[in-house]
Amino acid sequence: MKTLQDFLNNYSSNPELAKKTLKAGGLTWNEIKKMRNDVSVANTGAVPGMIYYNDTVKFVKRNCFLILNALHAFEKGCGLIENKPTEDETKYFNWLAWFAWKYTMNEVLNYLEEN
Repeated sequence: MKTLQDFLNNYSSNPELAKKTLKAGGLTWNEIKKMRNDVSVANTGAVPGMIYYNDTVKFVKRNCFLILNALHAFEKGCGLIENKPTEDETKYFNWLAWFAWKYTMNEVLNYLEEN
């Protein structure tokens, strides 16, 4: 059985960030498992905790160090991400929140798809 605790304890590369990101998303583990394709991308509106800028900005401000470390590790392994919206703080923080969500969901989806 694929549980959140098993994912955090044995699969996530960054359990602290994953736990905080999933909590900020406002979905239960069962909802994530059921709607996995819809909740893995930003443009579906299926992640209630990541819809409004005030939510995403607050999340990033509380977890900036964890998110930037994950971004650094990702770019170190995959190359720099181009076109980050750095001209506006709110848009950049929103982008960082969605980076954290997608980073975490990528690991969640891989975990759920393993036999």
